[in-house]
Amino acid sequence: MAIWPALLVSAGCVGASVPSAPLPLPSATPFVRPNIVLIVTDDLDVPTALEMPRLPDLMANQGLSFTRAYAAQPLCAPSRASILTGQYSHNHGVIDNTPRHGFVAFRKHEAQSLAPWLKGAGYRTSLIGKYLNAYAWGTGNDYVPPGWDDWHGHLNAIEDGRYSDYWMNHNGQVVRYGSKPEDYSADVETKLALEFIRTSAGRPEPVFMMLAPQAPHVPAKYHDRHGAEFRYALAPRTPSFNLGNVAGKPSWVRQIPLLTENDVRLADHLQRFRLRSLRAVEEQIQHVLTALAETGRLENTYVFFTSDNGLLMGQHRAVARKGNAYEESIGIPLIVRGPGVPAGKTDAFALTIDLAPTLLELAGVPLPDNIDGRSLVPFLRGRAPSTWRTDVLISNYGSGFSYTLRTADWMYNHQDTEEFELYDMRKDPYQLSNLYLAADPALLESLSQRMASLIACRSASCRS
Repeated sequence: MAIWPALLVSAGCVGASVPSAPLPLPSATPFVRPNIVLIVTDDLDVPTALEMPRLPDLMANQGLSFTRAYAAQPLCAPSRASILTGQYSHNHGVIDNTPRHGFVAFRKHEAQSLAPWLKGAGYRTSLIGKYLNAYAWGTGNDYVPPGWDDWHGHLNAIEDGRYSDYWMNHNGQVVRYGSKPEDYSADVETKLALEFIRTSAGRPEPVFMMLAPQAPHVPAKYHDRHGAEFRYALAPRTPSFNLGNVAGKPSWVRQIPLLTENDVRLADHLQRFRLRSLRAVEEQIQHVLTALAETGRLENTYVFFTSDNGLLMGQHRAVARKGNAYEESIGIPLIVRGPGVPAGKTDAFALTIDLAPTLLELAGVPLPDNIDGRSLVPFLRGRAPSTWRTDVLISNYGSGFSYTLRTADWMYNHQDTEEFELYDMRKDPYQLSNLYLAADPALLESLSQRMASLIACRSASCRS
């Protein structure tokens, strides 16, 4: 905020009186903290997001789409930890979905994450839906993490019914939901979101709501009202779908047999379920936008739509598989609408670790020193920064340990099995032909060195 100097009057003209007090100061427009809604879907790949019929009108046509948005680690718990902390997995320590390396590891970082930061700046905060995998392992089921004023978290440590037959912690009260139509989790989440928005009406605090539906994670159970939709939808038939020649692929791909006709039918069946489950998410977005408008908050609200990771749906023979280096697994939708956000697209690289610093800058909160990501706010204000990252690091730990460097031109992958992949992403965007063995050694050395520097990075050294 601009600070105007006081107007000092040292003498008056003949016949004029000197004021006994300074004249009123011009005042700059005070900063009003915006409301923020962060919608995080579960396992939503970009090709499937492009098939959501209402998403363009609700989000994409009203805001900015990042066409090169990636999960820093394409697996649920690590990715959600990165969203909440702004850190790579190698810095926040959440490396898989198990209790020890998931929720338990994240508890060390809960006090230094989005909700406490925003609450400290005067926000009223709410989480509705999925938090981290294995929540609330090692604590009571009534455990509410720090920083959340309004808490409705799925207790997936004791049960993971997702869409029906599940448990939720409502501000310390554990409630069991069954399989009645009104128990469908997306509808329950929508009601809770609307209640939070409406009970916040008239209060002076800005609001931050993280809405985290289960869709379209398997089993992708949908509500009966959507059962007639997407009857002829298919799993994306990209050139890599059920790939015939996998000789240049790493061993984990070569071990997957060619999909049979029945396998393909099952993949198509699952994709229809996934799309139907997402219809309830579109309804969530519509109802949230309407409630924000009705309570007078929409004009000063930023709405983010994204996912924790993508998913292979038949590409490279893998169905419903994440935690790998392929584009459909690492790529995520990222769309932002809000005051001053230009409608359109940008191909600037964005990562899940960028969400926390972006939200903090929008809220006027100083960025903590330990954040690895960079704020996307310049893009949201239509002013791309003069310098921006030209590559991103993607990590995978656990059963398929690997590191991946994605640049505009290349995807370079190093597996723990000492297998390597290199794809020319300009000429081969579907990653069909592995060029590693015939590649220029100088190129490989350059990519390897850059990858090594990011693997070892921390805070400011990660932002270049």
